[in-house]
Amino acid sequence: MQYKQQFAINSIATVLNLVIQFGINFFLTSYLVRTVGSTTFGFWGLANSIVNYALIVTTALNSMAARYIGIDYHRGNMRNASGYYSSVFVADLLFALIILIPSCIAIFYIDRLVSVPPEIVTEVKTLFYIVFANMCCNVVFAVFGCAFIIKNRLDLSSLLSIISNVMKAALLILLYWRFKPSIVYLGTASLITSIFYVVSCVLIAKRITPELTFRYQYSSFKDVKTIVSSGVWNSLNQLSVVLLHGLDLLIANLFVSAAAMGLISVSGMIPGVISTSIFTLANVFTPRFLSLYSLNKFDELFSELKNSIKFLTVITSIPVGFFVAFGLSFYKLWTPTTDVVNVYYLSLLIILPLVSGGTISSTNYLYTVADKVKWQAMILIVSGLLNVTIVFLLLKWTNLGMFAIVGVSAVMGLIRNIFFNGPLGAYCAHKGYTALWPEMFKSYGCLALCVIICFIVNYFFVTDTWLKLIVVGGAASLLSTYLISMILLTASQRKKLFSMVKRYIR
Repeated sequence: MQYKQQFAINSIATVLNLVIQFGINFFLTSYLVRTVGSTTFGFWGLANSIVNYALIVTTALNSMAARYIGIDYHRGNMRNASGYYSSVFVADLLFALIILIPSCIAIFYIDRLVSVPPEIVTEVKTLFYIVFANMCCNVVFAVFGCAFIIKNRLDLSSLLSIISNVMKAALLILLYWRFKPSIVYLGTASLITSIFYVVSCVLIAKRITPELTFRYQYSSFKDVKTIVSSGVWNSLNQLSVVLLHGLDLLIANLFVSAAAMGLISVSGMIPGVISTSIFTLANVFTPRFLSLYSLNKFDELFSELKNSIKFLTVITSIPVGFFVAFGLSFYKLWTPTTDVVNVYYLSLLIILPLVSGGTISSTNYLYTVADKVKWQAMILIVSGLLNVTIVFLLLKWTNLGMFAIVGVSAVMGLIRNIFFNGPLGAYCAHKGYTALWPEMFKSYGCLALCVIICFIVNYFFVTDTWLKLIVVGGAASLLSTYLISMILLTASQRKKLFSMVKRYIR
């Protein structure tokens, strides 16, 4: 199958999966905020944040697994590829077993470690147990997901995610229909669907990459050490992300209030969905990056990188333009029982780094492909430490509260994307420091144009019902997106894009 055809299939499958995820989060969040309250709902976000702290250790291994396995696979060194494959699986299994006991002890005393309202202590503990079990399940079988990247079959991964999300939605509907509303059901449905997903991954991986075989005797500490020596920088990246964003809910819980944690959790839901969507779509370029880099075709790699920026700019403009301009109306309809104004302004701060980083998000995968994560890790750890330091100073000396927690992360991300992430992406493609800046600043101008158009439309129309918001906001977003596609893409590119979308939608 030709690359462009497979790219289109991967992209559309990914978009469909993201739409389903958004639909689940859209209805579920609104329902839970109304029934259990934003404070209780905040513990779902906190549980996942703490899981991410634990996953910092495995990031060193799993983030680079596809890179090392894939390069040997594409070069025909199947014995070496299988060695890495087997070593990663054994190492992940050992990690899950090691973390199990201390995690259970910590969860048992969770109400002594963080602020938990007495009436929901049991519910919160149960949720945390399930979330950590889900984490162990995903970690142990993570290496089998490498097959989708190696064979450029991300559409299969998206298909599994679609089925899993439909199962999750059905389970949640059943649980919330039959029983009293509880955040525990979120963890329960996630665990069940994760089990289905990882079992399916194992079966499909064996089918599409039969050359990769797991043998315990193939595993070696040397292979793990090789991957970790490169991946340790990704662990530092993950640690930095935790320092920049992941501690927001925990700091809010400990130093402001559980209610503030709930507001930050709610305000981060939609920006989180948008960010995940864009970074997931950016992942469709990874197989092509890996293939071109393995064959030392750097001019083609840089051309593909610039194309990814154009593609992601068009994609990013739709949700960013809509959310910035119509976000307040959206929250009034979606979560009317919360502090809507504060939630909206918190959301704008959270989404700010995405304005500068969403269009170049494909570079994050290029760092891994090129094994150039060291410099990214160093700048991230410095900015992460600065972030935590400045937040604590602002909490102590000002009354900014939760806005200090969210705002500092936003400013750090904006600066880092412009002056570091873009230049490093160009360097990975063997180009100069400023080689991507023309594409980047063109994309920022296009995003600004989208926001302006959406604000103008919003000024002339009242969007106080869901129908009006969808019609007016959707029309404004599509109009602005069409205009920037006229600016960014050539006539032939637009023709190919539209015909490709129509063909594969049919």
